[in-house]
Amino acid sequence: MKIFNKKINDKRSLILDAALRTFAKRGYSDTKVAEIAAEAGVAEGTLYNYFQSKEELLLALFDEKWNIIINDIRKKIDRIEDPNDKLKAIFTSIVSMFRKNRHLAELFMIDMKQSNIFLNNYTINRIVEFLDIIESVLIEGKNKGLYKKNLDTRVARMIIFGAAQGILLSWVLSESKAEKSRAFKFSLFSAAKTLKDIFKSGLIGERK
Repeated sequence: MKIFNKKINDKRSLILDAALRTFAKRGYSDTKVAEIAAEAGVAEGTLYNYFQSKEELLLALFDEKWNIIINDIRKKIDRIEDPNDKLKAIFTSIVSMFRKNRHLAELFMIDMKQSNIFLNNYTINRIVEFLDIIESVLIEGKNKGLYKKNLDTRVARMIIFGAAQGILLSWVLSESKAEKSRAFKFSLFSAAKTLKDIFKSGLIGERK
C-alpha cells in the first residue's frame, strides 16, 4: 500500500511541476491541459485522474507551494527570539524559495494578479495564514517594546506583504529585454535586505 501511495504522490508531483513550467512559459489563460500532460509525459486522461480541471491544478499548485513556504518559515522563527531576526528569516525563506524556482515566482506574480480564481477559493487561506505570521511577529515586537506602541499591525503586515510583492515583481521583470538593455542588475537578496532594514527602522519606537 505504501508503494502504491508513493507512486500516486510521485505522479501527482510530476504533473504539478509540469503545470508550473507550462503556466510560467505560456501563461495560465493560454495553457491547455493537453500541453501540461505532454510536458509531464502522461496521457491527458491520466492527468484528469488527479485533477478535474486546469483551475483545480492551479489551485493545488498554489496551495502546495505556499504550504511549503509557510512550514519552512514556522520552523525557522520558532527557534528565534528577536522579532527583528524573525522578520529577516521570513524574507530569507521567501527569497530562497523563489531563487530556487523562478517559474514559481513568475506564476505567483503574474497569474495571481490576473485571476479571480484565488479570491473565492480555499487557497486564499494560505495568504491569510502568511499575513497572520507577519502580524504575530509585529505584535510580539510591540509587546517587547521594540516597535512603536501605536503601530497598527494589520496595516503594517499588508504594507510589508505588498512591498515584498513589488520586489519580487521587479526581480521577475529584471531579466526582460527592456531592463537588460539598461544594464540593470537586480539582486533579490540585496533588495530583501534593504526592505527589511527600511521596515525595521520604521517599526522601532523612540529610545528612552
